Amino acid sequence: MKIAVLSDVHANIHALRVVLNDLDREKVDIILVAGDLIGYYYWPAEVVSELMNDSRFICIRGNHENILREVLTNEEAAQRYRRKYGSGYESCRSQLSEAQLHWLFSLPDEMSITIDGSTFHVGHGALGNADEYLYPDAPVKKLLDNYSDACYTIFGHTHYPFLHQHEGRYLLNPGSVGQPRDTGGLASFCIIDTVNQVIRFKRKAFDKNPVISAAHSNDPALGYLADIMNR
Repeated sequence: MKIAVLSDVHANIHALRVVLNDLDREKVDIILVAGDLIGYYYWPAEVVSELMNDSRFICIRGNHENILREVLTNEEAAQRYRRKYGSGYESCRSQLSEAQLHWLFSLPDEMSITIDGSTFHVGHGALGNADEYLYPDAPVKKLLDNYSDACYTIFGHTHYPFLHQHEGRYLLNPGSVGQPRDTGGLASFCIIDTVNQVIRFKRKAFDKNPVISAAHSNDPALGYLADIMNR
């Protein structure tokens, strides 16, 4: 069985559709998503619709889903997060239906699941903390402390892909689909084959020009939202 692992889509429909086209070609059976479906960019309704209407997806919430819930109920927080992250939450407020918001907020903050005999633990940040970053250059002790009991411990949040192996188990970050921070414009994800236990990291180029243009139009004061696409 082929299992795709995605994270940090960040309302970038241009990147997501390129990745989904590739996963269709790969004949992937299940798609695990380690949170941050929304935030930063401007197409949340289209992204959430893709995920809600494709039975292959199994998703959790990330920190940006948690922020959105706060934004919708606290105007002071909404202004603070807009200054930091841009108008992506306003796009959520104006585009997402009640059903989409309900689905988004009903996602678990982490999960443990067995698929085809392989065990997976999926969180967003470091183990047990959606807001804590675990980078590829973290000390070995910190990496070891973030292993779950599952064969594959999956997380996102940093937007940097990496893989660590210890005693037959794996600590895995697929990188970011919508806002890759190592190489701009190349969506990052991976595919796990449960039969031969091969893990393949993949990169797919997406059209970054509409993302850059939208960032300039919607958030001219936050240049990094566009600049990161050319990193």
